[in-house]
Amino acid sequence: MCSVVGVGALLAVAATAVSSNQSSRKVTMSSTSVNTAPVDSYVAKTKANYARAEGNRTINEARNRYLQSEGQVQSTLAAGNVSLGSGSAIDLLVNNRGIAQRQMNTLRHQSDVKAWEYDVAGAKADARNVVQTAHVEQDSWRETLTDPLFMINTTRKGLSLFGKVSQHAAK
Repeated sequence: MCSVVGVGALLAVAATAVSSNQSSRKVTMSSTSVNTAPVDSYVAKTKANYARAEGNRTINEARNRYLQSEGQVQSTLAAGNVSLGSGSAIDLLVNNRGIAQRQMNTLRHQSDVKAWEYDVAGAKADARNVVQTAHVEQDSWRETLTDPLFMINTTRKGLSLFGKVSQHAAK
């Protein structure tokens, strides 16, 4: 026959098993995944540097085109005996200079935006390189109930509760 205390101890062991299983998790590191973050970071930083260099090259091309056109305008005006000291000739040169400066600013902005996108991709790759990927899974009941350490710890907890129950019953 089962005594009330024996049934209580059995229920305590079962409750401990349930609570232990719910908090028991395995963390396994995946050994088959390849960390490409360092390569991705290097490629992104290289592309950012290339975007900046390409931006500088296109700005220099725009500057050279402007300087050539300014020289052509000045020589054309001078050939037509137009004074470059004042008036509409100076206005024309100043306007062309402003237009060229806006074009160069636009080119600089475009190259900076493209380089920034690559900088962000590089920073994300650096962050991925720091964080390891972990796979968390819940233990199955079969694994839990056949694990010797689980059984020993659960029995200890149950017996300690049994001792507390019998102490309360004696009072």
